[in-house]
Amino acid sequence: MKVWRLILDENRRGAENMARDEAIVRSVANGESLPTLRLYGWSEPTVSIGCFQNSGFFKARGVPYVRRVTGGRAVLHDDELTYSVACGSAHPIFFSGIAGAYSAISGCVAKALADIGVKTAFSEGRRYKESRSKDFCFHASSRREILAENGRKLVGSSQRRFKDAFLQHGSVIFGVDQRLFESVFGNDAVLKVAWVGMYSDATTEEFSRILARRMEEGLRVRFEQSGLTGKERLLEIAIAGTRYGLPGWNEAGGEADVEKNRVFL
Repeated sequence: MKVWRLILDENRRGAENMARDEAIVRSVANGESLPTLRLYGWSEPTVSIGCFQNSGFFKARGVPYVRRVTGGRAVLHDDELTYSVACGSAHPIFFSGIAGAYSAISGCVAKALADIGVKTAFSEGRRYKESRSKDFCFHASSRREILAENGRKLVGSSQRRFKDAFLQHGSVIFGVDQRLFESVFGNDAVLKVAWVGMYSDATTEEFSRILARRMEEGLRVRFEQSGLTGKERLLEIAIAGTRYGLPGWNEAGGEADVEKNRVFL
């Protein structure tokens, strides 16, 4: 059975969270670190936007925002558990394609949610009916994303594949500040979202332990808990200072601008 690293992290600011995940996937891609599951939160409400998403709409929202290295659309991170999975291309999950990796990881998350009493279903995918759906991750669901029993999206996820590794982000919402949520995404946006607190009293700490166990079972690995290596910490600081902490990265206006600022793996 392959050994993976488990990082049970603290709540951190947006730039730090994104730089940390990129440092991990870079290290995994180079063969310097084990495949890694990192579970963490956010020290302040923060919008993360997809790698190629235009940032213009969010600059006027009054909430901190950061551009992810993964794709997809915007997520407001507040009362939630975020997971990141960084894995090298040699792992079988990589060979199954984007849909296969989503399916494998989503299956683990769904089982963990069932363990705390949250009934879920998998989305079959929907067409976006409104232009605003381009901005908001939870407005519509892609295939194999997790819905609550009321049909609303419960878990948002995004993925990015590099030459020798991939990174997947997932956002499991535990509670929603309706006023803040609608100030970012508009009136009635909260009606598109479900959260764990609707169905369960479980805490993010409790769910973290359960999710780690289900990931071990589903991915057929064994976790060893640890932190970042010294090299990863130095890389995290460098990446945060040259990318996620700077307007040149976060305020890029779409794919063309992002290309100018990207450091490729």
